Formats: sequence, C-alpha cells, structure tokens
Amino acid sequence: MHVSKLFTSQQWRELKLISYLTENSNAIGVKDKELSKALNISMLTLQSCLTNMQFMKEVGGITYKDGYINIWYHQCCGLQEVYQKALRESPSLKLLELLFFRDFSSLEELAEELFVSLSTLKRLIKKTNTYLSHTFAISIVTSPVQVSGDERQIRLFYLKYFSEAYKISEWPFGDILNLKNCERLLSLLIKEVDVKVHFTLFQHLKILSGVNLIRYYKGYSCSYNNKKTSHRFSQLIQHSSEIQDLSRLFYLKFGLHLDEYTIAEMFSNHLNDKLEIGCAFEIINQDPTSGGRQVTNWIHLLDEMEIKLNLSITNKYEVAVTLHNASVLNEEDITANYLLFDYKKSYLNFYQKEHPRIYEAFVTSVEKLMQADNAQVSKELINQLTYCFFITWENSFLKVNQKDEKVRLLVIERSYNSVGNFLKKYIGEFFSITNFDELDCLTIDLVEIEKQYDVIVTDVMVGKSEELEIFFFYKMIPEAIIDRLNEFLNVSFTDNNVMVKPLEAPSSSKSHSDKEVQKPEKPDNSVKQATSS
Repeated sequence: MHVSKLFTSQQWRELKLISYLTENSNAIGVKDKELSKALNISMLTLQSCLTNMQFMKEVGGITYKDGYINIWYHQCCGLQEVYQKALRESPSLKLLELLFFRDFSSLEELAEELFVSLSTLKRLIKKTNTYLSHTFAISIVTSPVQVSGDERQIRLFYLKYFSEAYKISEWPFGDILNLKNCERLLSLLIKEVDVKVHFTLFQHLKILSGVNLIRYYKGYSCSYNNKKTSHRFSQLIQHSSEIQDLSRLFYLKFGLHLDEYTIAEMFSNHLNDKLEIGCAFEIINQDPTSGGRQVTNWIHLLDEMEIKLNLSITNKYEVAVTLHNASVLNEEDITANYLLFDYKKSYLNFYQKEHPRIYEAFVTSVEKLMQADNAQVSKELINQLTYCFFITWENSFLKVNQKDEKVRLLVIERSYNSVGNFLKKYIGEFFSITNFDELDCLTIDLVEIEKQYDVIVTDVMVGKSEELEIFFFYKMIPEAIIDRLNEFLNVSFTDNNVMVKPLEAPSSSKSHSDKEVQKPEKPDNSVKQATSS
C-alpha cells in the first residue's frame, strides 16, 4: 500500500493495530494471537507495539488483560482523530507541509530546519516520492527544493492533506491568511449562486481557497480561463463595496489585487463549465447535444427510483445537483477529501446492510447512466455518489425507515385502552399498534390473532404461541413495556429479523414527544411466554 510510505514502520503498524481493534472488537476484545496473525507480526512485536502506543494519547486507550486486547475512546473522539494525529506526526507530511509554507534554497537548509541529517532527508524524500508519484503524479525535486508536477494535482494533494489533518475548528494557514477575511469573501460569493451550501462544504471551500491562494501567491497558476466567469467576477468586484474593502486588505498583505483572476485562481476547481453552480454564472444552460451528463439526467434517475421503490425525495433538485457536481469534480469533490481515512466506508456499509434494496437500486442506476455516456466507472466514484445520495437526501433515515415493515403489536389489557393509546402516541413510529377493543371481539382467539400480529403485550394470561411473541406483565406500566419492546426491537435488528407479513397502519394518528420517556430498569415481573417465531 503506497500510503504506508508516508509513515515509519512503527507508525504504520500502530495504525493498522488501532484500525483492526476498532473494527473487530467485541465485548471482551480481540485475542492477542488473532491480532498478531491479522497484522502478520510476532507476539513480541505486538507486545512492543502495545507498550509504545503514540496515537491513542488523549483520544482513548488500549487494555491488555488475560490475552485479550480491547480499545476504548473518549466520548468525543474516534478513529478519525487517530488518523489526524498520525498525519500530523508523519515525517513525510511534516516535510510536505513545510515545503508548502516556506521556500528553501538547498537541501542542507531544509535538513537543518527538520533537525535531520542530509542523508536521512534524502532517504525521506525518496520514500515520500514513491507515494506522491504513484497517487498524484507529482514529486519533490531538489534543484530547486520544491514540489514539482501538474499544479492542479499539487493543489489537490494539499487540499486533501489540510482537510484531513486539521479539525474543523482549526485553521491550518495561521496568520498567513486571515480566516475572517476568507469567510467574508466566500460568503459574498455564495450569495451570487443558487446552490445550497452546507457548513461542511463551506469548510471545504475555505481550505480549497486557502491552498489555491497561497500557491498562487508563490507564483504557481492553474491558468484558468473562462470569459463568462471572469466577467461575472469583475462585475461583482465593481458593485460590491465589501469586496473592494477586502481587496485593499488583500493588497496590503500579499501585494496582489483581489481581481477576477485572483478569485478565479482561488476557486478554480469549482469553475468548471460542466458544474451546476447557479444561474448567476450563466453555466446551467448547457448544450443538450454535448452528450455529457446533466442535472436533468440525475433528476430522471431519481424520478425512476421514486417510482420503482415507492420513495419520496422531497429535495430532488438539490440531490441531483450534488450528484452531478460530484461526478464532474470526482477526486476534487468534498466526498474524496482525504488521504488516509475514508469516512464514507461506515455509512456505506450501514446502508448496504440495512437497506440493500435501495442501495443496490441506486448503484445499478448510476452505473447504467455512466455507461450510457461511455464514462469509466470506478468503484471510488460510485461510492462517492452513493454517499452523496444518502446524506443529501432530506430526512433520509425517516423516509427509508418508513419503507421498512413495522412490527404489528396487539395490546390486550384490563384497562380501557389507556396503555394501548399511550403506546400509539410514543412508539407508533416503530410499531403498528392495535387495541384489542378495536377488533370488536369478546373472545380472545389466539389462532386468529397469530395470523395478524407479531407481538402481544398483555396483563391477561392468554396462553402460549409458537407463531408470535407474548409479553406478559403483572402491572401494565407503559415505561416497563416500552423498555421491553425496545429490547425486542434491538434483538430483531441484530438478528436481521425482517417481518415478511404485510403490515397495517395504526388506527390512530401518530405523534412524537419532544421529551424522552424515562425508562426504569427492566422489571423482574415481565415474563416472556413464547420463543421468537
């Protein structure tokens, strides 16, 4: 794996160990022999690695007891922060960050700054270039000392690095680039487009503009040329007193005018003619005969999914724009904004496991659309688009779970529907609830009930059943019942126990409480009378 070239052997071994423990630990942890085999290292090396852990400090910890190794994190931390620490401690990335901010006339000067010998620096450059040349087709050259190659790829590397290595609350450019001024400029430009900007995209654009501006200031240009966009930026500068104020501050700091060319350089990645960035830039009226994917293609794809799967995508235009732009930007899109830790993986695994029908339908539709354009279909891009679809789809969890079959619950109680109506109000989102009185029956026919319901909660001894769950309570207290039903749902989801019988909607309207119901500990007097069907 070429990314391992960015780290020392010890650092990479520790990262693999932490990642394996995070993804494979159970209640008692991972057996040391299993971990040794998985990492392909000796027990002695494993014990040495556990003794000299660096990346878990202030993030969590690892325990080793009775041959089992367990990992834990502080409540506000996780695996992503481990990778952030690793990126900041990588010798190769420290070197590359230094070259981004400063110029060095010789290797000797650079070695002195890094506190390493000249021979060590040369070995480090050679090792780092193995990764850079393979992944970005760029490299560190020594005469003069700089990162060399396609400027767009150099900017892409630094965009990914600064985005992943620094927290959202950190500003990697310090005093070189004023954060507030950058945010002011970006906010003014956003007003000129009709595309919704999420806070994560805003952060992405801040880092992108910072990287591009500093590279441009150092004399490197992407030579972007678009007359329409340049004209629009020129008009914006002329008519905005706030941008003119920023321009004066910019000139005092960098000795450069904040003109249309500078702004175009700062956001060059997002000034592609194929992007949908708002009618203010006169880009959305693309030539329909050009053969490229357009926003309308994505809207049509979503239309078909709604019909086929009986879905409701209420913010369809926004989803279509996001998908279209991601397919154009590809590696420059926010969803590919990392060097090491692919945060999309856990989301995609969840949707693929829990909602395979929607997941597979979307992937198949995207592949079909891209193949129709004779475009190369990569797994990475498919993952990006699938992730974009699910996170941009408004209220996706609610919409998706509404398609899941609810557990049919019958409440048989001595009181006059007080418990049943309470349950309808507070857990009706998860159960299709019926009061026995609503059946207009005077006798309890368990055989008939088995055909229509999955669970019974009752304070009456109704007997046993092999076809459904019966939860008997001596005292029909709502909190105790909710606690037991919640446990039942957790077991059902864990076992992937999908109900196959058709469900009926609750007979009364559903509502939600803004106040969480406080559940007591599971009562000893609740008795499970039948095994799961």
